[in-house]
Amino acid sequence: MDPRTRQSIEAYDAAAEAYQQRWWRERPLDAVRAFSRLAGRGATVLDAASGPALDVRPLRDAGLVVVAGDRAPRAMAIAATLHPKKPLAVWDFRRLPFADATFGGVWAPAALQHLPRGEMRAALGELRRVHARGPVFVSFPEGRGDLDPLEDPPAGEVHVTRVSEDELRALLLDQGYREVEVERRADPARRPGVRWLYGWGRLLA
Repeated sequence: MDPRTRQSIEAYDAAAEAYQQRWWRERPLDAVRAFSRLAGRGATVLDAASGPALDVRPLRDAGLVVVAGDRAPRAMAIAATLHPKKPLAVWDFRRLPFADATFGGVWAPAALQHLPRGEMRAALGELRRVHARGPVFVSFPEGRGDLDPLEDPPAGEVHVTRVSEDELRALLLDQGYREVEVERRADPARRPGVRWLYGWGRLLA
């Protein structure tokens, strides 16, 4: 693992409780609603890098069955106290413990950004492996840096890979996703010079 990726995981893990308290009211609910419509009520979906389970409740409230996990153990311990009866696990989303074509949707905002650019295609391929049908949602900061430092309070300094609109679209199309769309979004933390790209795709049954 790239040491910058490891440092980011450790930073989020150390700040998991503060991060959950800071962001639980500011979830991308419009994206949750769009994702749930595409997946269909009752679909079982993967929250691939859930952190302290910030999105589990909104996804569940939208009518989805959510299987969530993250590499950060402290974050998952906090998640388990919030959702004791929900399927939660510690995993590396580059090597998921699921059979091919398991899920009816893949939710992975701000997940692949913590990998070096050279690893992103393979990691997205692993998410695609377990994806049977329905939507995929990913997000990245916009730009061209490769694991550049970024302040992400309350976690502090983490490292992120920024992508262009064309690069994100190509990543999704290369994995066989269709109806691919990319939209620009403002940074919810209002950091100067930071904008986000939301990437959508769909697997048709």
